[in-house]
Amino acid sequence: MPSARPSSQPTASAKKQQSISSFFTKSPPTTKPPPTSTPKITTATESRPDLYNGHNARNESLFVSSDEDAPSTSRRTSRTPKRPLDHAEESTSLADGEESASLPTRKRLRRSNTQEDVDDVTHEDTSTTRAGNTVGSTLSSIAANAVKKPKVSERTSKYLFSSSPTRDEENVEVDEDAQRRKDKLHQKFVKKLGRPDSIAEIKRRNWHITEETEEAELGAEGEDDVEDEDVAPKAASKGKKGVAAKKGSSKLTPMEKQVLEIKRQNMDTLLIVEVGYKFRFFGEDARIAAKELSIVCIPGKFRYDEHSSEAHIDRFASASIPVHRLHVHVKRLVAAGHKVGVVRQLETAALKAAGDNRNAPFVRKLTNLYTKGTYIDDVEGLEGPVEGPSGGAPATGYLLCITENNAKGWGTDEKVHVGIVAVQPATGDVIYDDFEDGFMRSEIETRLLHIAPCEFLIVGDLSKATEKLVQHLSGSKTNVFGDKSRVERVDKPKTMAAQSYSHVSNFYAGKMKATNASEDEKASNLLDKVLRLAENVTICLSAMITHMSDYGLEHVFDLTKYFQSFSARSHMLLNGTTLTSLEVYQNQTDHSEKGSLFWTLDRTQTRFGQRLLRKWVGRPLLEKTKLEERIAAVEELKDGERTVSVDKIKHLLFKTKSDLEKSLIRIYYGKCTRPELLNVLQTMQRIANEFATVKSPSDAGFQSSMINVAVAALPSIAEDVVTYLERINPQAAKDDDKYAFFRDSEETEDITEYKLGIVSVEHELDAHRAFAAEKVRKKKVEYVTVAGIEYLIEMDNTQLKNVPASWAKISGTKKVSRFHTPEVVRFIRERDQHKEALAAACDVAFTALLADISAKYQSFRDCVQALATLDCLLSLATVASQPGYVKPEYTDETCIAVKQGRHPMVEQLLLDTYVPNDTDLASDRTRALLITGPNMGGKSSYVRQVALIAIMGQIGSYVPAESAKLGMLDAVFTRMGAFDNMMAGESTFMVELSETSDILKQATPRSLIILDELGRGTSTHDGVAIAQAVLDHVVRDTKSLTLFITHYQNLSALAKGFENGELKNVHMRFTEGGDGGQDITFLYEVAEGVAHRSYGLNVARLANVPPSVLVVAGIKSRELEDEVQEKKLGSISKMFSRVLDASKIDELDQLVTGMEQL
Repeated sequence: MPSARPSSQPTASAKKQQSISSFFTKSPPTTKPPPTSTPKITTATESRPDLYNGHNARNESLFVSSDEDAPSTSRRTSRTPKRPLDHAEESTSLADGEESASLPTRKRLRRSNTQEDVDDVTHEDTSTTRAGNTVGSTLSSIAANAVKKPKVSERTSKYLFSSSPTRDEENVEVDEDAQRRKDKLHQKFVKKLGRPDSIAEIKRRNWHITEETEEAELGAEGEDDVEDEDVAPKAASKGKKGVAAKKGSSKLTPMEKQVLEIKRQNMDTLLIVEVGYKFRFFGEDARIAAKELSIVCIPGKFRYDEHSSEAHIDRFASASIPVHRLHVHVKRLVAAGHKVGVVRQLETAALKAAGDNRNAPFVRKLTNLYTKGTYIDDVEGLEGPVEGPSGGAPATGYLLCITENNAKGWGTDEKVHVGIVAVQPATGDVIYDDFEDGFMRSEIETRLLHIAPCEFLIVGDLSKATEKLVQHLSGSKTNVFGDKSRVERVDKPKTMAAQSYSHVSNFYAGKMKATNASEDEKASNLLDKVLRLAENVTICLSAMITHMSDYGLEHVFDLTKYFQSFSARSHMLLNGTTLTSLEVYQNQTDHSEKGSLFWTLDRTQTRFGQRLLRKWVGRPLLEKTKLEERIAAVEELKDGERTVSVDKIKHLLFKTKSDLEKSLIRIYYGKCTRPELLNVLQTMQRIANEFATVKSPSDAGFQSSMINVAVAALPSIAEDVVTYLERINPQAAKDDDKYAFFRDSEETEDITEYKLGIVSVEHELDAHRAFAAEKVRKKKVEYVTVAGIEYLIEMDNTQLKNVPASWAKISGTKKVSRFHTPEVVRFIRERDQHKEALAAACDVAFTALLADISAKYQSFRDCVQALATLDCLLSLATVASQPGYVKPEYTDETCIAVKQGRHPMVEQLLLDTYVPNDTDLASDRTRALLITGPNMGGKSSYVRQVALIAIMGQIGSYVPAESAKLGMLDAVFTRMGAFDNMMAGESTFMVELSETSDILKQATPRSLIILDELGRGTSTHDGVAIAQAVLDHVVRDTKSLTLFITHYQNLSALAKGFENGELKNVHMRFTEGGDGGQDITFLYEVAEGVAHRSYGLNVARLANVPPSVLVVAGIKSRELEDEVQEKKLGSISKMFSRVLDASKIDELDQLVTGMEQL
């Protein structure tokens, strides 16, 4: 027939669809389906019973065509020639009958007009299946092609607008039903596909389907399968590829759902989850961990929301680390600035197996949170000093909370009120302060540089200037803290002040209730002290208590004896600029500790001694009596270097390797390990026994009261330490054996009970051997342990006929097989339950012991502080014993009189000898030096040397000089170097003048001011004017001790304005040689007078500036000098003529000055 020809030739599109269809079909339509309880015929009519209703034929054909995954009518047409239309009725009834036979349980949505005919054919023999397949195909072709309106092809039909008005409500129901069944089938199809590249197979190969997850997933799917039986038979429909159902949380395993729930409550935390014998990361956490720890990340879902971009993935991305390496990896993540949470299993396998929830996943909970500042679980770090990254200065470990309010004024007059609380969780130290700061934020900067926090907690919003300062100091890895700092923020509601006061009051009131009567007075004094804190400090303290509670470290605020105010002016003020310029903690070259003042003085043996010395260096003393007491102690230790008492102290410090201060606070927090506790107590016992005979300070045998008090504090803890040590089994503690940690007489009732239970079970196991031997007809059997599996009964393979079937084979070789009897399995399970209960009881007893020791924290900490003091004094004594160091003499007047002083750091780093210089400044004599000289002549080294000698003297150290007489300075201010502050939009000159402005406001007559080349950032006239005005102000009005470096030789005339010689001109000596004085030799000596040239071209030559440039510069320099000389000569001659005419005395003075300069 001509009409049948076009459809008999398959189109390219049809071929493509046919190949895709055949690939996804389990069995071709021509083969007989496997025998099942209900045979299934896959035809185009399978899911579309209404196709043959006349009024629905057009709509249904559109629906079929628009689904590219279902077998289309045109596909059938391409294989089967058309039949004449007069056979249509017979074919219809046959096809419908087959469909009914294949789907006996289907619930039809509505009845068609041909339903009665279908019911008549329902019981027809299923042997007609194959014939019906062909007939059904033919009929669907005819039915689809019989409709002429709208006329659509197979290729265009799928792009029809889906919400066509021709579709009615009933058909929408059919569409939804078909789509739902199709999605279900597709999910089962993908999951059960058995080829090597199937998703299920890949999962098993990569260990993503374990027994736990497979059972969970199968269990979750069981209900779906039951529903599917009503909708579709077992076999997947032919070629039904379908659209993958959205795989959200419903496809996650119970364990993954559990992790997801914890993660949603801690979105800012990197979670490490305990899963069996590994710790695992999931989702985005796995990607971050893989990057930071250089471990493998297995791909999967990265997002924690059910986003459509990851709907096709049904598992999380993951990465894992072994259990015993947890602290190593946590430390690396924390150091990288992450907040890390450890989620642990709270159940053990044996107790879970015996419990009610044996089929549920392990109960897991977030047990530990860590950040850089709160990570105190580092046992390894207790041994040696922790260096900063890339050799930077060690971090102090402070968390700093800051809040700010009441910004007043604007521009340079801006004032803000700031409160800070800084806590060092590792030692229990707390620093607080409340102050007002100007627009340069120099006060905040000073405190940040002193405290050097590794983490910030910002309460509320900060002003722009403060925000930029915090970002600058925290955001760079090369900053003064030596590492990038972590920043967290909390909101500040309007009622924060009242809430904070209430919160802090309740917190300390609760602590007071817990204390006994003997401590009531001390506790009430403490509460008064805390409640008198300023409003901003209270807000910070409240925020800090809340913040530390997340990490279980809020107890650090109980130790209020260690609350210190930063602004208690019992020490010299070294602001941030001074710390940087004078290289007090870090050098300015590579920001490492080497070459700093602290590096020069640090000869300590212990970590806690080093921390105390760092405080001493940053806070030189102001009280003369305390200073003399400290320097006397240093002198006695230096002079008595070979005596028995000093040797005992040195030996004690040398033997004290662990960081007792950190270990004590870990005991206080309940985070100490058993070997660490034994080490701490034994070290404390050794410290106490070293001076066991000393009962009071007078028994110590030293002249210095400071040393006597420190030594007398050491043996005071002996009794307590011995009491605790007598409860511990030392070998078990070393091996970290929790079961035998306590000596038998000190064990709790629970521990004894569970140990007896274990012994009882082991006795029954031993008795069971006779029963087992009888079963296998042997005289006796022995238990063997293989690969960690205990109580195996080994049988020769020739005797296996005697082994009962109830015995479980565990392992074997060619000669022997190893079995567990049912009784052994039961006994082992019972013993494991006893063991795990025993482990829990041992942990409870250990925690109780730590709590008991915590009650003695104050006395233990005082002992460690006393040892730290001795360590610092010995360190300063070691420095003092170096050649060329002298004990300074202290005086109440403000003066610095040093003979042959040297730079303490440079002389240690230089291979050549350092050229010493004298300094003599006093507030009632010469109090300012105007220093000139050639570039690279040693001006900056000289002024730094003077400042460092003054600081070292007030630390209580010997100084590098022949003799030194030092007054009590209250501050050292510096303005050195040229740098801008682009973050704040400030130019180099703006920074220069802002720092100068702060100095002029804060300096007192007891301050030392160092100004290096002030005014060079602008034009010569303005620069000279500003420099002269500032110099005149600090010498005449402020009356501070001043060292002023300049290249403006004109300023030297200012000295003549001070009749008593308050300002003196000095210069760095040099000699000229070579052609035209081109070769300069620096002598690095300070001499009186002015250097009238700076020899900049000489520096250019040393810097290898091209010779052609140097020649031109030399010519220009001479031209400018001649020009200036001519102008000066002209003005002097005019002035000379006026003097001769009018005899004016004042002009005569100017004339003499001009001639001198000329």
